[in-house]
Amino acid sequence: MPHATIHCVRHAQGFHNLGDGHYDLHDPYLTPHGIEQCLDLRNTSFSDQSNITLVVASPLRRTLHSAFTIFETALKSGGNCQSSILALPDAQEISDDSCDTGSDSSELRRMIVENGWPVDLNLIEDGWNVKLSQSRYGPNDEAIKTRARDARVLLRMKIRELAEEGRSDIRVVLVSHGGFLHYFTDDWEDADRFPGTGWANCEAREYVFEDDVQTQDGDDAKLIEVVESRSRRGKTDHAPGRDQQCELFRLAMEGWEKQGLQRPDQVAL
Repeated sequence: MPHATIHCVRHAQGFHNLGDGHYDLHDPYLTPHGIEQCLDLRNTSFSDQSNITLVVASPLRRTLHSAFTIFETALKSGGNCQSSILALPDAQEISDDSCDTGSDSSELRRMIVENGWPVDLNLIEDGWNVKLSQSRYGPNDEAIKTRARDARVLLRMKIRELAEEGRSDIRVVLVSHGGFLHYFTDDWEDADRFPGTGWANCEAREYVFEDDVQTQDGDDAKLIEVVESRSRRGKTDHAPGRDQQCELFRLAMEGWEKQGLQRPDQVAL
């Protein structure tokens, strides 16, 4: 049975992270400090990238830039890792603010070419950046839960494909956003520590699937954070159970509202 780990990483500091008045920036770039954060993470937590198998990222500028800067060594190694970042539209941020809305497909392709980022856009379709409430990528709670589940299922499928190729230690990276990562991991601890998230810019955590990735089908593909990852961020107790997470979700929504942010659970369909 292969061992599979998912390294979840929040993007580095973007210009929208400089304050409330910057949320109207469309698909913003990383700040110079954000680029430094990426380099620091690459040189510390990911100094050895020989075991990275696949890099996946939200198709926004800041996530693609973060993914390339942090994992350039793995992507260019010609070895264990697939050579392109898989752009996953389901992993985009949850709100419909301009800063959380991606670029049209043509602009996205131009940006990738200009920056020399190796990105696989096969999952990108026109409309991937449409944030209307009734769309797949709308800012309402049910839509976000659906695409978070589908993202987990897709990564499980990718892990199975890699296992069929004979890989035994499979390490997948997902570079995404502070709000979406709470939905993706179903982990709501400290979710209002920062604006709209408990994840610091360029923070990395490690997760495994609760059930055997080789045999489980049709479920939610739930994840659990590994003990070492929790310990690195000062959590010495066990991860909260599902009932506790429901209460933590409620507190997160109240916390985000107090921060003046959109509450996905109150966005009408």
